[in-house]
Amino acid sequence: MKGKSTVILLVVVLLFAIGAAFYFITQFFEDNPTQPQPTGYITGVIIDMNEDGDILVVSDLSVEQAKTLSVQDAIEQGKDATWFSLTMDQRNKLEKYDEVKVGHDALAESYPMQGVAKTIEKLNE
Repeated sequence: MKGKSTVILLVVVLLFAIGAAFYFITQFFEDNPTQPQPTGYITGVIIDMNEDGDILVVSDLSVEQAKTLSVQDAIEQGKDATWFSLTMDQRNKLEKYDEVKVGHDALAESYPMQGVAKTIEKLNE
């Protein structure tokens, strides 16, 4: 009995150590300042979110304006409408109509534009 409980304890400690190592490695790569930095920034309001974890950010609109407009009207009245792909961690911290500053690299020349968010910061929290 004593040997069985020792083995179970060692397995639990090993699994905990592996989980902790995985967590800290992912945190390091997510927050590491040596990762490539964004080449541009867009500040705006999140107008729409889809199931894939993408957000639509439109600049030059207030939160109050955004809440009264449809997605298409917001795109037409605002400026620099862009769909951004996010990581799950980034996506879980955001809600519709949050004001954000999104750091990005190259944007696809489409309407609205498309890109990958390198950094994202909530404004006016």
